[in-house]
Amino acid sequence: MNHTKECFPIFIISLKHDIDRKEKIISLLNQYNIQYDFIDAVDYRTDAYKNIKDNVSVNSNSSYGSMTDPEMACTLSHLQAYQKIIDEGLEWALILEDDVTFDKRLSQVLSALSENRNLLTMGTSYVLGGQEGTSDYQLFGLSLFKTVNIGNVLFRKATYKKHKVTRACCYIVDERYCRTAIKLFETHGFFLIDDRKILFDNNVMSHIYFTDIVTHPLVCQSNSHIENSRIEKNKELRVKTRSNIMAWLMRLRYKIRVLLGSFE
Repeated sequence: MNHTKECFPIFIISLKHDIDRKEKIISLLNQYNIQYDFIDAVDYRTDAYKNIKDNVSVNSNSSYGSMTDPEMACTLSHLQAYQKIIDEGLEWALILEDDVTFDKRLSQVLSALSENRNLLTMGTSYVLGGQEGTSDYQLFGLSLFKTVNIGNVLFRKATYKKHKVTRACCYIVDERYCRTAIKLFETHGFFLIDDRKILFDNNVMSHIYFTDIVTHPLVCQSNSHIENSRIEKNKELRVKTRSNIMAWLMRLRYKIRVLLGSFE
């Protein structure tokens, strides 16, 4: 599809052979009359992926952790979407993964943005949800005062622990974000595409605004290659255990800090 100024661009990342997921999300998009383009995801089981991997280093900064093949393929898939945004000269675009679900509120956001791109601020990424089941869910603070209303959907600025807004299943980015992320890959090698710590550290973006209108399924070994690979990777890790009292105090501290972050 050729994008027009009237239509806010949407790219759906999906494995070419995953017909069931495609059909489900197409049905949902059509229900709300949302136009879209598919981006063929990179399959880590293919020779094409292996050739790319052999010529790219893993990010040398050990603080970002090691990566599995499905995670690297996921990064490459999103970078392809970024390149398409650049090639088409798009100022902004929404990127979705093919296993998300949503309701009419997404259509409202897209309709508002189709009429007025100025509702968005350059240097900011807008995350539309997808936090269910993540270890960092609800560990970040959202401002009560720094908000933006897009199509009667309220986005709140992430304040405390903003890098803990994870997953890359539903987010809006600008062209500069795409160029900077691709440059980071070229200079530093592979990085987790949803590791917003590295994205903040390298000025890929300056701010995150968050709303919770898109749902990602709870991941498990049966529905996620990435989850399988992470379980395998973490088999040898020793998990630090805390007493019940210490664990309760840690949760309380986080909740207090998240609450304080809402007043920033």
